[in-house]
Amino acid sequence: MHNGRRRLQARGHPARARVAHARENSAPQTWPNPARAHVDRAHGEGAAVIARRRLLGAMTASGAALALSACGSRRRRTKDTETPPLRLRVWSEPAAAAYRAALSSFRSTSGLAVEVESQPWDDYWASLPLDVADRSAPDLLWMNTANLAQLQANEVLLDVGELVGDATSAIEPITADMYRIDDVLWGLPQLWERTVLVANRNLTEAAGVDPSALAFDPSAPSDALRDAARSITVDEGGRHPGDEGFDAEHVAVTGFSSHPDRSALLGPFIAAHGGHWQNAKGQADFASPEGIAAVQYLADLALKDQVAPPGELTVSDPSLCRQRFVEGTLGLLQTGTYNLDALQAGIDGSFPWDLHPPVAGPHGVRPLVHAIALVAVRPKKDERTEAIGELLAHLATLEAQRPLAEARLGIPAHRDLRGAWEQAWKDAGVDVSVLGDAPAEIAWPERGVRSAEAVDAAMGPIAEVFTGQKPAQEALPEAQTAARDAVG
Repeated sequence: MHNGRRRLQARGHPARARVAHARENSAPQTWPNPARAHVDRAHGEGAAVIARRRLLGAMTASGAALALSACGSRRRRTKDTETPPLRLRVWSEPAAAAYRAALSSFRSTSGLAVEVESQPWDDYWASLPLDVADRSAPDLLWMNTANLAQLQANEVLLDVGELVGDATSAIEPITADMYRIDDVLWGLPQLWERTVLVANRNLTEAAGVDPSALAFDPSAPSDALRDAARSITVDEGGRHPGDEGFDAEHVAVTGFSSHPDRSALLGPFIAAHGGHWQNAKGQADFASPEGIAAVQYLADLALKDQVAPPGELTVSDPSLCRQRFVEGTLGLLQTGTYNLDALQAGIDGSFPWDLHPPVAGPHGVRPLVHAIALVAVRPKKDERTEAIGELLAHLATLEAQRPLAEARLGIPAHRDLRGAWEQAWKDAGVDVSVLGDAPAEIAWPERGVRSAEAVDAAMGPIAEVFTGQKPAQEALPEAQTAARDAVG
């Protein structure tokens, strides 16, 4: 689904010690930089975004795995002697709890025991390449699109489509497409997230703004987005940008959340203007005329139009826009569904807010969509493959995914659970039904080997556009070159 450049601080952390030991003794391959879980840490809004229940944040692990217990087996299996417990690993303790609930009856019906493990985000990606190298990885792993290709290239994954067959028929097609490489399905989607526009109703209604009708056009002298953001933005004297005496140093309310965020803004705006983050070969390709114009437009909302927080502040503090929205001093926040839990907790009823589609461009609305999937690791012994397939097929079912949906951890990949997710949010006081079905046209998340590292490399030069140090015409080609160099 944010940037999330989080690093472990505790020197004595056992996972860190294990990583150091393994590096000295097993020399594993290079792994992509995982410092972004789009929903993952989608570039700019992440580190604290999901501090409570969000799926895609760094969560504190429980430090324990649960072996789901029950007696009996329709196959008369004795797992202690036939198949050691299957293992499933995620990077979210709330998700681990949901999986434990989903698997409560699985052992009694299958005879298979399952251990559900949770690791913090940094530990997860630090240990995974080492576990793969020494063949001690869990049977099922949570995966994001940025890191899928590297794992698949190592030939350690099982063909999910072959394992579960028609069980994927109820999965949202756009999410399944994200986990296909060479027409093979390598992941079973569980959850997905999308870009949304969040509006402070007190501010938008006072300004006469309809958040559902916003569009941008870099080639026009103004547009619906700039007009709306200008109407919302006021300084401490009640003046708007363009009014005589407007004081940009003492702004009381700002209109729009423009800042260098890959998932919330850069991807959707570039795509809505007809550009792409990557080309068909998976290479960075955002330095097109469309991409350059879209990024300069976003930066100019602060630099020229004065309707967004200053770029030097949002670059140094990626969570600034979200924080200002929670405080009631930002009218329109373009973010992702991964942020809803944090917004609800932060606002805590202090003002009314609602959801809308993201800002449209000349090519329409293009929300960035990303998904979390389960991948199956090839076992040491082939006879274990059948058990892995049975577990994976169970986790493709409506009832197995229901606890994830009801916990509001993300939009359920199982289409028949969309109503359960909407009802869970309705019970929490948020109407998410306005988002509708999965979008047909989207901005794609980064994919391919080392694609996460490519984004990291690109963001530095792009940030210089927002601070006003360089124009997009100069900075985006530099960013694109840096991204391609990072891939190698």
